[in-house]
Amino acid sequence: MSANIRIAKVYSSFVEGIKATLSEIEVSVTPGLPSFDIIGLCDSSIKESEGRIRSALVSSGFSMPKGHITIGISPAYVKKSGTSFDLAIAAGILFASSQIMIPEGRVYLEGELSLTGQVRSTPACAIRLCSAAAAKFDFVIIPEDAVKSAECADICAMTVGSIADLRDVFLYGRYEPVHYEMKVYKVDPDDMIDLSELKGQNKAKRALVIAAAGCHTLLLLGSPGCGKTMAGKIISGLMPVPDRQEAAEIFAINELLEGGIIPDAVTRPYRYIDQNITTGSLIGNSRLLTPGELALANHGVLFADEITEFQRQTLEMLRQPLESRSVTVYGRGRKHKFPANYVFVAAGNPCKCGYAFEGRKCRCSPAARRKYLSRLSGPFIDRMDLICEMISIDSAAKRAILTDDDTRSSGSEAAAERVADARQMQKDRYRMFGRYVYNSNVSCSNYAELMRVPANAVAHLEEMSDKGLVSGRGYLAIIRVARTIADLDGRQDISVDDINEAVMFRRMEECI
Repeated sequence: MSANIRIAKVYSSFVEGIKATLSEIEVSVTPGLPSFDIIGLCDSSIKESEGRIRSALVSSGFSMPKGHITIGISPAYVKKSGTSFDLAIAAGILFASSQIMIPEGRVYLEGELSLTGQVRSTPACAIRLCSAAAAKFDFVIIPEDAVKSAECADICAMTVGSIADLRDVFLYGRYEPVHYEMKVYKVDPDDMIDLSELKGQNKAKRALVIAAAGCHTLLLLGSPGCGKTMAGKIISGLMPVPDRQEAAEIFAINELLEGGIIPDAVTRPYRYIDQNITTGSLIGNSRLLTPGELALANHGVLFADEITEFQRQTLEMLRQPLESRSVTVYGRGRKHKFPANYVFVAAGNPCKCGYAFEGRKCRCSPAARRKYLSRLSGPFIDRMDLICEMISIDSAAKRAILTDDDTRSSGSEAAAERVADARQMQKDRYRMFGRYVYNSNVSCSNYAELMRVPANAVAHLEEMSDKGLVSGRGYLAIIRVARTIADLDGRQDISVDDINEAVMFRRMEECI
């Protein structure tokens, strides 16, 4: 493109929800009265960029061209917002006014400009760069403080600290991109609660391992002080370190939060909610299109404490994401879907006083206990793959709390290895179904063949169902849990014992 051409084209992107859309930015500089127009259904944050761009250009040794400046940002039919277009618009003006030479090839830029010309990253940078990486631009220019986002996107790009650096890149041909790759960090075991610290709760320990291995939903009902909340924290340490793509999604979803603190090491999230959670905090902000707790728990753990005290409306909002593994936020006339693929653990008391499982200690009548647990609706209970009761620990277990036994070899470390092996078996088995498919959420036409359920296991489950020990709704859930139990043992086929153990964790009537 010759130096006297007054039109330039560059690229940037914007985010709606968790989806990034590439934008083509055309800049025209024509003779006439000085003016600055931005078209393309842009909000005030973009239209106000004139003042930032004008000051940044002058402060960096450039000049604002005289004449009529028109910036068109496509797609023009989609509402756009944010300040990430600043650098791209400024570069387009410099190209169109021939202050720097536009190169051969497509140029992608993003970043917010300060009045002095400094370039800063903006929220959701990682999501935008993921779309830019897929589009394979010839030149990618990003802010210096967007390195973590670039690693998340696995992109080849060059960072700049100010708009003045564009002079070196495009005028003197010093485009020196770097291939950024995300490093996955191992979690320090000392930062986690070990499985061995959950004293006197062997059944709950087993349930935690099964839930972590198959990404199953788990409901813990037990007496006050028996370790329910601790169990919810322990499960994070049983899950394997996230792979690069999982880590990228965890980073990207957290980066959507303005002012959010992004840690150096990306680990699986642990999100805690209680009965005081609001709809906006749970689902997300429909005005700002930012994620709520359901989406922030993606690839990690969502722990709902005191689940029997939740409002009915809140419980119903939890149901759909547990089935679809996603949450939908409606805003700006459109719907936006956030991923919500996590291990859900709920904990609560079985009755008002909490001692329903401990005989004479309970002060509630049978009718009162049934009424209290009826706060958990049938459809919600139906989505719990594992239901486990917990009681107050005995004197021996209490003494064990005070001892310093070195039981870590039989705690989280050993269990985490088995969980990782079981998840790898699921990854291999469900490779044809895509990523993030586990025993708990796989959908197919022939479960018996896919999950390797032999005829004797099917016959045994049908016999238990005929006796009324298994409901029709829980039939498939039992198969899924039994498949995870077999995976933990490294076996290809489900056994009758696996079915029996899955049924033991499924029977809600034992918890009343």
